[in-house]
Amino acid sequence: MKKGLWVLGLLGMTSGAWADAYLRLGYGYADFRSQDLSVKHDGYPVIALDNYDPGSSDSVLFSAGYWVNPHFRAELALDLGLPGENTDRVTYTRFDSVTGTVTAEAYSRIFMVNGFFHFRPDRGAGHFDPYMGAGVGLAVNRFESVSSAIPTTSATINDSDDTDWAVRLGGGVMYGITDHISVDLGIDYLNAGSVTTEDRAFKEGATVPFSEGLELDLESFNYSLALLYRF
Repeated sequence: MKKGLWVLGLLGMTSGAWADAYLRLGYGYADFRSQDLSVKHDGYPVIALDNYDPGSSDSVLFSAGYWVNPHFRAELALDLGLPGENTDRVTYTRFDSVTGTVTAEAYSRIFMVNGFFHFRPDRGAGHFDPYMGAGVGLAVNRFESVSSAIPTTSATINDSDDTDWAVRLGGGVMYGITDHISVDLGIDYLNAGSVTTEDRAFKEGATVPFSEGLELDLESFNYSLALLYRF
């Protein structure tokens, strides 16, 4: 008898715990900020690339979390950035300034621990649920298919990746479709660190060694649309 009561109690505790857990699946859009870049190679002045815009990247978003209390939830999140080619006009400056283009794919694969504060304690069908949050984690940043073209010459640079710390700040609002399913709209600022290109550029008939590659900062405003299932 005591054993049966103990099993029933354990099952009750387990089902109660699952009731506070959730899964989230969504789509994200990262809009990277413009920046100035520079590259050095021995024996020549620094080449400056002014106002380079890495463009944007789509992402597939996965997370699993737990409602610690009615106002606070915590989660583990994986953002899988997808490569998307972008061509941007820039100004090259070495001796003189000329206009050219840089074509590249920039994106991040990010694993984060996020925490969120919800302003309302009630949620369920028909409820709007605004929140704010922050997160920290690691980002694997990719800079791929990098090529440049300026009058009289063009060059390509090998693909590169770097792992760096990532920090996120933002907020959003949920709307309950049912007591268990919510639509989640979010916007946040993400600093995923940086990635530096390889130390050589290749052009027809020549290889140019760099003493310092192009360093790209991957800061973006991210927009997301997701479905959250609460057990």
